Amino acid sequence: MDATEQRPGKPESVVINLPQSENLLADAPATSPGSDLAIQHMAKTMPEQTRRIQLASVVLFVSMFFNWGYQFWLKWTIDWPESGDGAGWDDGSHNNLWDYIVHGEFASEGGIGFVEMLNFLYRFQIWGDVADLAGTVFVLFMMRELMPFVLIGTIVFCWSNREREEEFFRKVTMFWVGYFTIMTFQLSLIAVEFSEHDYWEFNVLFDCFGFWVAGFAGLLLDPKLIRIPENIGFHKETFTPHLNQSEWVQNSHGITNAPNRDINYLGFAMLYLPLLYHLITVIAVIDGANDDALFLGTVIPIVGLLVGIGVYRLEFLKGFGLHLGYSIGYGFMMYFLTIIGLLASAIELLEEGIILVLIVVAVIMPIRYHLKSNHIRALGATYTVPLTIWIMFIGLMIGWLQVDGWL
Repeated sequence: MDATEQRPGKPESVVINLPQSENLLADAPATSPGSDLAIQHMAKTMPEQTRRIQLASVVLFVSMFFNWGYQFWLKWTIDWPESGDGAGWDDGSHNNLWDYIVHGEFASEGGIGFVEMLNFLYRFQIWGDVADLAGTVFVLFMMRELMPFVLIGTIVFCWSNREREEEFFRKVTMFWVGYFTIMTFQLSLIAVEFSEHDYWEFNVLFDCFGFWVAGFAGLLLDPKLIRIPENIGFHKETFTPHLNQSEWVQNSHGITNAPNRDINYLGFAMLYLPLLYHLITVIAVIDGANDDALFLGTVIPIVGLLVGIGVYRLEFLKGFGLHLGYSIGYGFMMYFLTIIGLLASAIELLEEGIILVLIVVAVIMPIRYHLKSNHIRALGATYTVPLTIWIMFIGLMIGWLQVDGWL
């Protein structure tokens, strides 16, 4: 056998240490202007009508934080028009209604939409007395009584039929507007009659602001009535590496594109509303408002906290937990300043302004996160602010008791 036949063949050449730029070109999908437009279309949010239902749901939810003016409808129904026989809610024969009006503040002061819905559980007992006094007007009273539940049910009905054609949502809008128009006409009549008799005048717009916001929510359901800009609404997250992200990341498995989570600013801003309502409630209670409102003002932020954890998960919890740790440090700081007497001097100098100082200290970390564009963590830190203020106040009280004692 020849030596040339026994000698192994020359191995194939191998290219090593391929330049990174070539890897990028090899892995990155080639696109053309036409394909980019197609991808952008695919990455678009969701059907127009779904965005409308979502926005209407948000507006209706916001209306629940304002007064719907239920007390005006109730007062007009039981007092106007006056019965000819002199019968009234205080004649001794309508005990359930009398107890509700005398012993319940909601009948005279009203409340936000959430409170109205919770108070509904206590109003079943007065329907018989109201029907006896109102006669046929009781139909309008029941329409107003059930209004929040009817509107919420309409939104739920739209969600379950969100794939229907535009004509369906036009009919839903007509129902919503028709219902709201009847209630608006009655509210106008109530305002006129009350003003003519110098009886319980009120601001039709601001004293029933939640009512008007709820009416506006129905207009958003119509496909043509109000145009909704493209940048408003809840967007579905889509991941198209070469379109959504600008940087390629190389790791041990190759070159990939790191996802960058976009924040839905409409939903993000909604999570600040429970905290705003909590602040308004606390201020109102300090000024002598109904103490029962503080319960709802505490429950709603807790619900917002749970929603934030469910939506933003770990990043939200990091902001909440880190700020809570700093809050404990603030509490010790207040205790130390009280012990050495410096805080007492500050309180004597600033008086009620010391509360503003506590609030400023409590919001330092959320503002810092926002300035660093870490908005999700800032939101979590913001939900710690009420706890931060309480922890600082507890530190102050412990120091004060240790210095001055109980007396």
